[in-house]
Amino acid sequence: MEDKKKNIIPLGVTIGGYTFEAPVIKGGFTTFDGFMDIVIFGLNSLVGLSALVAVGMVVYAGFLFITASGDPDKIQKGSGALTAAVVGFAIVFLARTIVLFLLDNILS
Repeated sequence: MEDKKKNIIPLGVTIGGYTFEAPVIKGGFTTFDGFMDIVIFGLNSLVGLSALVAVGMVVYAGFLFITASGDPDKIQKGSGALTAAVVGFAIVFLARTIVLFLLDNILS
């Protein structure tokens, strides 16, 4: 009998040397381990997306600083955008850390 695993094409995308892989579910959706895998994969995906948004906000804030030409209102707007990006990114990582701590120590 031929091994069917050889014919499976892995789902994933490689961008810039980093590989985004499809989630691997242990035991399906109906087991606790399968549920935990789905939650952790979703959480990691959202953190990655928020990191991308934060980098975009930092670039936008830099653009505002460069084009301010000494105008205090534009400098304040750029400073606010930079502060919002950094605070938002910190909140996302703290939330991820808290959720993973709860999942590992309380639900496991």
